[in-house]
Amino acid sequence: MQIYRSREVGQSYFTSVGTTLIAIAHALWLMIRIRPQVILCNGPGTCIPLCAIAFVFKVLGIRWSSIFYVESIARVRRLSLSGLLLYKLCMADQLFVQWPQLQKKYPRAHYVGCLM
Repeated sequence: MQIYRSREVGQSYFTSVGTTLIAIAHALWLMIRIRPQVILCNGPGTCIPLCAIAFVFKVLGIRWSSIFYVESIARVRRLSLSGLLLYKLCMADQLFVQWPQLQKKYPRAHYVGCLM
């Protein structure tokens, strides 16, 4: 099953507005159709619309999906854009990082060591 990306690598922020709206509509359709209990994501542009819809459903009391985000091991000094959005907006139930210095910088994150 394909999940649409909000933004392709190198795509301008201006044109990503349209692709993000398409991704959100698709994520809404998926959430209604599949009804996941757990969303496990790791960072690319595909996860934000899905997590946003799950978070809105949770806030409205429509449906509960636990959101777990695993930041890439390549992120040593700061979170990716996806990770930062989920962290700052408190959308993820658990946000896991693979470097101890990231956990120090983002105290709500959980350091889990190297996963791969």
